Amino acid sequence: MSNTLGVLANQVVSGPEEARALGDDYVTAVGKILNSHVRNEAAGAAIFDEPSIALAPTPREKWLACRMAMEEYGHHLKFNKLAAELGVEDPHARSPLSVFEYEVTTWTEYVMTKAIVDLAEVVLMEDLAHCSYLPLRKLCRSLMPEERFHVGFGTTTARQLAADPAGRDEVRRAAHELITMTLPFFGRSDSRNNETFRRWGIKRMTNDECRAEFVRRTRALLEEELELDHPEVDVRWHGTSS
Repeated sequence: MSNTLGVLANQVVSGPEEARALGDDYVTAVGKILNSHVRNEAAGAAIFDEPSIALAPTPREKWLACRMAMEEYGHHLKFNKLAAELGVEDPHARSPLSVFEYEVTTWTEYVMTKAIVDLAEVVLMEDLAHCSYLPLRKLCRSLMPEERFHVGFGTTTARQLAADPAGRDEVRRAAHELITMTLPFFGRSDSRNNETFRRWGIKRMTNDECRAEFVRRTRALLEEELELDHPEVDVRWHGTSS
């Protein structure tokens, strides 16, 4: 973990009034985090979860897909409430993350989005669970059980699918594609935004540290649990988003 000392290390900003008292830089930084979650929670629900209801093979799995869609939309609404209270910019002024360009066409592909993309969200939320902005910290901690349930559903179902020789190739293909597509999820290696987040105590980890933790966990999933190979990836990313 980065040893960069934030200006709000070990301090707590209790709400919008205290955030505004710190100035526009702090409000803007927290706003970027909130707006990213507003956009991407809605995108995930619409692009991954809703189509999965029709793809689910049994009534129980349709129920689970409905539950996860409902929870993701609920996360969107809760992040949107914090953004509105803070008075930040329009969250839809920017596009969702590129991983949401992945098209879910089979139940296996959906299962792997839960096992992999939602795992990336868990890694980010674990960091934000120590955020200096208390409303965001508390929200991430409260949503963590649902996010971990989504990942647990994905990993458990992936094990079942990979146990069938007829399904292993599709599990592997979807996993490799999604891991590669999810790497930019964490932002650029040289992100100025991330430097600002750490300076204000909003985040503790660099983007590369988060990405490395994500790769460590996906490698454990594929190699140890599913007995599949993991794609060769770089924990650095020098793309265009920050």
